[in-house]
Amino acid sequence: MASDEFFALVRAWLTIHLPRARRLSPHTIRSYKTALNTLLDFLRDTQHLTLAEVSFEAIDRATITAFFTWLLDTQHLSVSSANQRLAAIKSFLSYCAGENPALVSIWLGVRQVKPARIPARAPDGLSMPAVDALIRAPGQNTHRGRRDTTLILLMFDAAARIQEMLDLTPADIDTTVGAARVTLTGKGHKIRTVPLMDKTARHLEQYLAEFHPGTPEAACLLFFTIRAGQRQQMSQDNVTYLLNKHAAIAHQDCPEVPEKIHAHQLRHARAMQMLRAGVPLPHIKEFLGHANIATTSIYASADNEMVREAIQKAGSANLELAPLWTGGDDLILQLAGLK
Repeated sequence: MASDEFFALVRAWLTIHLPRARRLSPHTIRSYKTALNTLLDFLRDTQHLTLAEVSFEAIDRATITAFFTWLLDTQHLSVSSANQRLAAIKSFLSYCAGENPALVSIWLGVRQVKPARIPARAPDGLSMPAVDALIRAPGQNTHRGRRDTTLILLMFDAAARIQEMLDLTPADIDTTVGAARVTLTGKGHKIRTVPLMDKTARHLEQYLAEFHPGTPEAACLLFFTIRAGQRQQMSQDNVTYLLNKHAAIAHQDCPEVPEKIHAHQLRHARAMQMLRAGVPLPHIKEFLGHANIATTSIYASADNEMVREAIQKAGSANLELAPLWTGGDDLILQLAGLK
C-alpha cells in the first residue's frame, strides 16, 4: 500500500518522537495531530485522494503552498493559526527526512514555503470605558487626586509618551477655548503641537491655578513631586505607580480596566479611538510623532484583525462535526495515531 510508509512515520512521530524524544506536552501533540488531519482534509478535498492513496509522492512544495493558501482563503484560519499548521507539517517532514534520506528532497522543498506575516497589533490598548474609569478614579477631593486626574487625562488626550509628559513645562500648555493645545518634545528632540479637548483645557487651567499660581518660571516642570520640601521631576516609576494605584480602584467599577497597566496603553487607546473616528492615518502619524507611517499602520492592521477574529468567533459557534472518515479510513487514522 502506497500509504504504508507515510502513516508508519506519522505514527512514530506522534507516539514516539514527540512525546519521548522531544518531551512535548499532550496539548502540543494534539496541535500537531490537528495539522496532519487538516492536511489530509486538503488532499481529499482538492486532490480527491483517499487515505489509502496518500503517500509522500503527493506532497511537495507546490502542494504545501496550495495547502497554506487553502487554510487562509477557504478554511478562513487566522494567520497565526495557519502559520502553526504549516510549522507542524514542516516539523513532521523534517523528522521524516531524518528517518529516510530519500525524503530529504521533499523536506528541502517544503521548508521553502514561507509563513504569512502576522499583522502587527496595537499592544493592549485600553477600551474607552476603561479610559473613562481610569480618569475618574483619582477623584477631585484631594490635592493629589486633582493632579493625577489632570496627568492621566492629558496623557490620553495628547497620546503622549511618558517622558514627553514628564518634560512638559507650563509654557508648553495653551488652554485657549476652542484652540487648546500642548507642545511635546518627542524622540530625537522632535517637537510637535497637538490639539486638546476643551475638557482637558479646563482641567489644566484648574491645575495651573492650584499647582503653578501666579507666573511660573519658564523652566519649571508642569508635573512634579515634593522631596525634602523641594520640587523634583517625577520619574517614570512615579507615573507607573500612580497609574496602577488608580487602575486597581477603577477595576472595581469597570472590569475592563486591567489591574496592572502601563502609560503606553493610554497612547494606544487614543490612536485606536482616532482611527475608528475616521481620522486619516497620515494625520494620526503626525499626532503620535511617528517617524514612519508604517509604524502608524500597526493600528489599522490591528483593527482589521480584530474584525476578522470577531467574524471567526461568530462563525465557529456551530456544533462539532461528525468524524470525517469511517470504515477503512477510520482504521488507518487509528493505526497512524491520528485519532
